[in-house]
Amino acid sequence: MGSAEVVLSEIKLGGAAAVSRRIDSEEDFASSVMSGIATGDSLWLQVADKIVPASAAAEATMSIALASALTHSPDRVLALVGTKYPVEEVCGIPYLKGDSAFVTSYHDEAIAALGRVRTASLTATRDSCRAALDDARERRLERINPSYIVKNKPVAPPRRVVRKRVAVKPKTVVPKDTGSAVTPPATPKDTSSAVKPPQS
Repeated sequence: MGSAEVVLSEIKLGGAAAVSRRIDSEEDFASSVMSGIATGDSLWLQVADKIVPASAAAEATMSIALASALTHSPDRVLALVGTKYPVEEVCGIPYLKGDSAFVTSYHDEAIAALGRVRTASLTATRDSCRAALDDARERRLERINPSYIVKNKPVAPPRRVVRKRVAVKPKTVVPKDTGSAVTPPATPKDTSSAVKPPQS
């Protein structure tokens, strides 16, 4: 179906819109172009930069091709993402099918590729792409296996209860009032007897 140079030449001669329509109407041509873009080759990514998908189906196919190219040429793909192609589409693991092993493997490979990006102007796009990849992985794995989120959800550490120490005041002991009358001590009885005068 032609190399990237041939397609770029066709774009130059007939215009990007004409090539975009061919991609949308000719299955073999579309397959050839998208396969080339998926390799991450710099010339094929120039093709992606120049054309505009003519339908929703073409947009979805382009997102898949760019997602594949991301793992090979992250800098070149990020230069297209955000300005021409939505971050959430390209970095959202747009593959139509894929089991949990594929989703996890692609996610890890793409994250590793993003780690190689050092261009300052791409930092914000790189971080947005990384966040979209993480979110897409969780959503895809949950859809494939709903128990995944339950099993892998981080468990918060048990909350430590700090008990406050309360100072205990000593109790003042008050003698209990029994209510009984106190008997005063008895006065000693005067036992002295009167002295009678002697009888004469």
